[in-house]
Amino acid sequence: MKFPAQTIYRILAHIAFVATATLSLTAPLHAAGASNAATPGAATTGAATTSVPTPTQVAPAAYRISVGDVLSFDILDDVDLPVSLTIGTDGAAAFPLIGAFKVEGQTIPEAVDALRSEFLSRQLLTAPKLSLSIVTVRPVLILGEVRTPGSFAYYPGLTVEQAVGLAGGPQTAMSNPADRIIARAKLRGTIEETDVEIVREAVYAARLNAQLRGSDKVDLKDVPESVKKYVDEASVGPVVAIEEKILKTDLLSTKNQLEILKQSIMQTEASLMILDKLKAQQQEVVGLNEQIEARTLALRKRELNTESELSRVKMATSGERSRLWELVSEIGRSKREFASLKLQLETLTANREKEILTLLQEREATLKKLETQRRTTEEQMLLMAAADNDASKQQQVSFLYKIDRETGRGEAKTRQSIEATKVTAVLPGDVIFVSIAGL
Repeated sequence: MKFPAQTIYRILAHIAFVATATLSLTAPLHAAGASNAATPGAATTGAATTSVPTPTQVAPAAYRISVGDVLSFDILDDVDLPVSLTIGTDGAAAFPLIGAFKVEGQTIPEAVDALRSEFLSRQLLTAPKLSLSIVTVRPVLILGEVRTPGSFAYYPGLTVEQAVGLAGGPQTAMSNPADRIIARAKLRGTIEETDVEIVREAVYAARLNAQLRGSDKVDLKDVPESVKKYVDEASVGPVVAIEEKILKTDLLSTKNQLEILKQSIMQTEASLMILDKLKAQQQEVVGLNEQIEARTLALRKRELNTESELSRVKMATSGERSRLWELVSEIGRSKREFASLKLQLETLTANREKEILTLLQEREATLKKLETQRRTTEEQMLLMAAADNDASKQQQVSFLYKIDRETGRGEAKTRQSIEATKVTAVLPGDVIFVSIAGL
């Protein structure tokens, strides 16, 4: 038989190690080869075709390798340390020397046999001694009536009851007296918190109504009718006091803004009246200057005055016209400012009213939400009380277990639903559903 140069080099380089390792590996190899005793030719090949048992092997012997599993692989003929390999989505892992090799759907013994055949067919090793074990397998998913649903690590011998224990145990209001006491206390706390929120929102709504009226006092008659009973039963003095402070601050701020705008409007209006009077006076001045200019021009034509005198009169008339146009321009600017101030005043009033109405709508929606939340919590307390009073029902609580398990290999892979009990063995990748019998 001819060997590739790489194989010859490996044999020469590790011949001393092989001689020493033969003695040290006698016991484990004997254990590993025990399962092959019935296979013809196993003794003549001298190959370990099953994995050497290791503490890290976590899957049952019949478990089939699946995507996401982490394997530990070692060629016992060399001094290299074992390598960890992850099964990819294509079902293959990158093994030393041979590269990507598909082992998905095979048991550990089947995968070892396939790998050994691959090493032999490629003439990489003459009598390969291989170790293969599963380090990490897919987690178990636990759903339904458990305290902490989710995925949990698999370990050998895991049963349904143990898996449910990993998820915190069954979740039911009747499962534990201490839990029921704590649950009722939490529900009472939720109701009290909701009542406080309802009162706060109700007084807030009353304050908004007072803002619309321009009042500086919060009137509890403005509280929405549906929540008045909560306000009547509560001590609302501190809440009302705070809301009235907010109300007075808002009214003062709004009043100041309105005052400033109104004063500005009045001042601008007064300025416009003065400018109109100045404009009328200036128009008279311009008219007089135009008459003087006309007489001066007539005298100049008769040569009864000088050219310089005519020029002086024309300049005076032109100056008065310029002042008239300046007044007209100033009147235009003042009118625009007046219109802008009136618009600001109207916008301030309208926006304030719109904002308050929007906030009132929000308070109404929030109060309805809080009332619904309170009713739901009360219903939960009633149901819990009814369960506590029904002693016979407490003794009849039982759970149903169902396992969704992956079966088949390759393209024929499917998921099968299995009715289970507490002692049913769980496999990696199983999905366990827990439900209450009769519900």
